[in-house]
Amino acid sequence: MRPVTTLLFAAALSAATVLPALAQDPPPAVKAFLDNLERQTTIKPAFEALTADGSGNATITNLTLAQPAAGDTPAITVKLGEVTFSGITEQSPSLYEVAKAGFNNISVDITGKDGTFTASIPQAGAEGWYIRALGENPTPVEQLLATSSFARKMNSGKITFSASGQAVTVDGAESTWEGDPNTGAGTFNLKISNIAIPEPIVTLLDEGGMLKQLGYTSLNFDVTSLGNMTVANDKVGYSFKLGLAGRDIASLSMDAELADIPLAVYAAIMKAHSEGKEPDYDALMPQMQNILLNGASFRFEDQSIVNKVLPMAAAMQGMDEKTFRASIGPMVQLALVQFQNEAFTKQATEAITAFFTAPKSLTLTAKPATALKVSDFATMDPNKPGDAISRMGLSVTAND
Repeated sequence: MRPVTTLLFAAALSAATVLPALAQDPPPAVKAFLDNLERQTTIKPAFEALTADGSGNATITNLTLAQPAAGDTPAITVKLGEVTFSGITEQSPSLYEVAKAGFNNISVDITGKDGTFTASIPQAGAEGWYIRALGENPTPVEQLLATSSFARKMNSGKITFSASGQAVTVDGAESTWEGDPNTGAGTFNLKISNIAIPEPIVTLLDEGGMLKQLGYTSLNFDVTSLGNMTVANDKVGYSFKLGLAGRDIASLSMDAELADIPLAVYAAIMKAHSEGKEPDYDALMPQMQNILLNGASFRFEDQSIVNKVLPMAAAMQGMDEKTFRASIGPMVQLALVQFQNEAFTKQATEAITAFFTAPKSLTLTAKPATALKVSDFATMDPNKPGDAISRMGLSVTAND
């Protein structure tokens, strides 16, 4: 299952591939896909033409998905010149595979009180794309499969996002998935290449001019996501690693491993969404209490920014750089003493001192001896933070 993340390519491609209500009977796979997307978006699209040859191939021409503005919700218009389905086969009752799909001349226009945002993707495609029909009284597993995207491979060409006369470009995006289309279990890999933020936008975002002073007039990033999903006994396990790599500046990554996520919770959230309602998280909380956290981490890898920031920070404190670097360890130690965990304070102080002496990487890890339930966090005594640190298995390492 793909992380819904955050990710601009996934959002744009998902919006751009919404199919309309058909004036003629579509192939079952196309109808299933159409029905699933209409449930997800609560919007009924329109198009000019649909052709199907009866041999597993179909084409939809000039698709438009439009939603007018309502209150603070902006108006959205998505246009797609052509979507093609090739090699449609029925894998099992209600499960279909599309050997290849193509999406051409995609455009997205979002207009609200703050102006207009546009996105364009000239070309995108998918291979080994699984589509599940959703019948009456679906099980939570069936709802999960019908509202997730499972494709052996997806890709796009160049993507352009524009607002207020400025544009951010992306060289392209690609993803792969290997798993069982009957359950959704499997591994995925997503990469968004070279998100390029030009100097005018950096200047607009960096009102204080800090980045320019440091020598960063434009920014370029790559985004990666790796993950694995397991499905068993109406529960989902999910592990992921999300990375943001800034070229010639720094990289950030985070990962986590969760288990025993009830599919019933997912089904309830999707049902509320399809009805245009906010999920009742208070009602779902009893089922969420037993979700397990097996571990998590956050990692920073420096390429150049730390050694550029330190002289500036030292000057602001009225110190020379050498003295300022030497003062960081004692300041960190003083701050951590209040958490009442001597071993953690010692380890973290040593790691942070080593990092600022020769900046390479700094990693915060949570690895409990036994998996923690969501309910366990509520039982931790706020007056004994040291016990909570030990129970979560927190550690800090540098330059590893």
